[in-house]
Amino acid sequence: MSSENTTKEKVFSPSRTVWRTQMAKGIYTPHRVSRITCIINQLLSDKVTYFLQKIGITAYTESGRTVREFIKPRSLGLPGDIKQLQSSPVVIFRFTVPRESSYSVIEALIEYAELYIPGRGTIFSQDLMEFSKEPPAPNLGAMVNLDMGTHDLTILNNLAYVICVLSNPGSGEMLAKIALELGVCVPLITSGTGNDIRDQLGLIRITIPPEKEIVHLIMPEQDSNSIIRLLIEQGRLDKPGRGFIYHTPVSFGFIDTRLRIGKQKYAASIEQIIAAIDQLKAGTNWRKRLDAEIEENKVNSSILPQDNCEISIVSDEERIDVLREACLQVGATGAVTSRIVPQLNEKESDVPLSLIRSAISVPANITNEVVDVLLDNTTIKENATDRIHVLDSPAAYIQSL
Repeated sequence: MSSENTTKEKVFSPSRTVWRTQMAKGIYTPHRVSRITCIINQLLSDKVTYFLQKIGITAYTESGRTVREFIKPRSLGLPGDIKQLQSSPVVIFRFTVPRESSYSVIEALIEYAELYIPGRGTIFSQDLMEFSKEPPAPNLGAMVNLDMGTHDLTILNNLAYVICVLSNPGSGEMLAKIALELGVCVPLITSGTGNDIRDQLGLIRITIPPEKEIVHLIMPEQDSNSIIRLLIEQGRLDKPGRGFIYHTPVSFGFIDTRLRIGKQKYAASIEQIIAAIDQLKAGTNWRKRLDAEIEENKVNSSILPQDNCEISIVSDEERIDVLREACLQVGATGAVTSRIVPQLNEKESDVPLSLIRSAISVPANITNEVVDVLLDNTTIKENATDRIHVLDSPAAYIQSL
């Protein structure tokens, strides 16, 4: 099975095609990097900022909240428990490093921020193409001087990062609850603004609000298609104007397993048991729980089988409008923007205090065209702020109008 997947990956990859095309043109050189995403409890954000500044990395942060089940006993001694959803504020750090450095950086950051303690955060790495003025160059030697422990860590492979962009207020809580009931992961919810031209129009006499809730889920890759289909059905994403969903591959990561909080009945929590089995099994394949029936459910045909791409752009507020408009002109719709804050290293001082990140799910057949039009309108060669990331997206569903 794994050999078949490897062969399939070698047949076609939109991001690899972009790399070959741009190298042949010789105008822009795409950098092969790993984008590391660290979702950390808000109280620990200063610690992560200090770590990244010490190794000379510029990160971009975004605010969000994680959702867990809060379990408490019923009052008056009644049997059973009461389950409620409880949110906690988090900070999302995103930054790129050379691919050969990503594992070392993740291991060190797990130790420094003590992410091995459930409830503190999640961190993962994704390989992609980056267009920027200068490739990232962390000072890995500086990690030696940081106060870190040494633990037997189980870094998980073969993960998937599923992004659900929702138009209806409150939809994020509902999808988060489904993910928690399935034991998938600790859901992350952020907010953004839709940039698709359809969001400015009436749709079946209903105006789609530009404000979006974005649910982020990290899960075992073997369950991703089944869970996407389930989320489409439960969130009614097959209805026009409800939203869209796609997933991108994760090279490896360390996942927060604290799905529930409250009084613990047993010596070990279910999260501790899951983490222990992950370590014994050296992965998450044992967790596969969704059977073949979901694979063949009624929304089976809605998952687009072709390879897509996620193209994300980082720029200032004035430039981002020009870049988004250029994307719309070549048919790249379904973009969502969020406000981000750069965490600068000591050498940088001319970067704006607030930037915009826009992520677009793009069909494979127009990926090269979208990248070309972005590069034609960008200021990457003169401006260290602008960045373009191109990442494969093996499965996506966007309701056609």
